[in-house]
Amino acid sequence: MNPLNYWPRLIKLVHHYRKKSPSLPYLPVRLWVELTSYCNYKCIMCPNKDLRKEDRGFMDFDLYKNIVDESKDFVFEINLAHRGESLMHPQLIEAISYAKKNRIFTRLHTNGSLLSEEVSHKIIRSKLDRLSFSFDGYDRETYEKIRIGGNFDKTLENIVRFLQIKKKTRSKKPITVIEVINFNQKDKQEYLKAKKSFHDQFKNLPLNNIVFREMHNWAGQIEKERQGKNYTVCPFPWNALVIYWDGAVLPCTQDFFGDFVVGNMKDSSLLEIWNGENMRYLRKKLAERSIAELKACSNCDRVWREGIFGVPKEYLWKFITKRMP
Repeated sequence: MNPLNYWPRLIKLVHHYRKKSPSLPYLPVRLWVELTSYCNYKCIMCPNKDLRKEDRGFMDFDLYKNIVDESKDFVFEINLAHRGESLMHPQLIEAISYAKKNRIFTRLHTNGSLLSEEVSHKIIRSKLDRLSFSFDGYDRETYEKIRIGGNFDKTLENIVRFLQIKKKTRSKKPITVIEVINFNQKDKQEYLKAKKSFHDQFKNLPLNNIVFREMHNWAGQIEKERQGKNYTVCPFPWNALVIYWDGAVLPCTQDFFGDFVVGNMKDSSLLEIWNGENMRYLRKKLAERSIAELKACSNCDRVWREGIFGVPKEYLWKFITKRMP
């Protein structure tokens, strides 16, 4: 998609989001494509460990190519991760390269545990646009309590090595960030000491940012006190879609167990699904604040976020700066 079209599309998107239009004269600007739902971790805050056997699998590469071929003229970015660890997919590098060949801004989110030296070189050569590492806990004890099955030292070594390769090859891509959810389980002094030691690992390395994330409740799957008192219409169904490994299409990343499937790429096009009956119904219900019968939406803590002119505050700046989450 031509980046010059970003602003006109964004203006149109915001206009129809504020109008709460059920049918939209544009197609989604973002896709989450789940290459696999398998994961090698059993993190305490992630519902992945509760997926049923039949919900686990790897996306067929022909299906993936069909998704890219159909969306390349209207999608600005594609996120090659959702419920699983994408480094487990044997054709991950080919998936990145295929999206880049079709001029789509491409992101990858990973726990980093499987990032070998060879794969690091391949990712850098693929011209992936953005790579984010999910790394919760600044020390071994905290990290391995949260990320069950993970190895703090090994994973940290993988990330440092990746950044060293990026520096050595003088590559600007991918933009590389570490995302940390604060599970502060130590006293303040121990916490600050561990945090400084962690940050020191990346001195003089091309790490673009360390991002602090607030934990969300995965649409009620995780016990978490709700933040905020004012309902805000979720903008996700006005800008993006999620595609599971088996082709099932959903309107939101928070719907972890597929309670509201809006179509399937194996028998429908994105155009048909985007303005299909299910998506129109969902947008209407969200706009009317009538979400009690929508299991994921009614249990989600993200519809109570602070907003500006009807747009969630956390999204507004990211959209304006093209730093979409």
